[in-house]
Amino acid sequence: MPKFKVGDWVWWAKCRWEPIQIPCPTCFGKKQVTLILGNGDEVILPCHGCAPGFESARGYIEEYDYISEPEQIYITGMDIEVDGDKEKVRYRGPYIYDEEDLFSEQIEAFAKSQEKKRQLDEEQQTRTEHIKKNVHKSFSWNARYHIREAGNHREKAEHHDKMAIVCKAKSKTDEMKGE
Repeated sequence: MPKFKVGDWVWWAKCRWEPIQIPCPTCFGKKQVTLILGNGDEVILPCHGCAPGFESARGYIEEYDYISEPEQIYITGMDIEVDGDKEKVRYRGPYIYDEEDLFSEQIEAFAKSQEKKRQLDEEQQTRTEHIKKNVHKSFSWNARYHIREAGNHREKAEHHDKMAIVCKAKSKTDEMKGE
């Protein structure tokens, strides 16, 4: 039995990955930086840390985060799937909504949206940790580790390339000798 009907106003436990604006970490929102030359002269330049492409400095950068907040929606339709004795209801409005994300009270929707954000943040943190070689070390330690390993593998690859050239040359001289 559906919890709501077409025409009802309900609260959606909204939690979406959206762009957020944060002050530029280079100019701190001032849209310009001061360069101090070696002789002590100061030159004021536009900030390029918050100027995407060919645009001028904006004073902020955009990052993404999960935004969780209840939003009131109007139900315009329903889809009911019946599988044996199980019934799954999805509601239509501006989007399609699962029944477990809709509430009659704003406070319930708020609690659910906060729980969804907590779970999504945990998943994001887990994904972030998996790019590290050693999860108990900092990202700077892991960056240094990967740089060192890349260099070691480059050296090994160069060594093996040189050895392959020597082997090919030796092979050609052996063929000429008839061995």
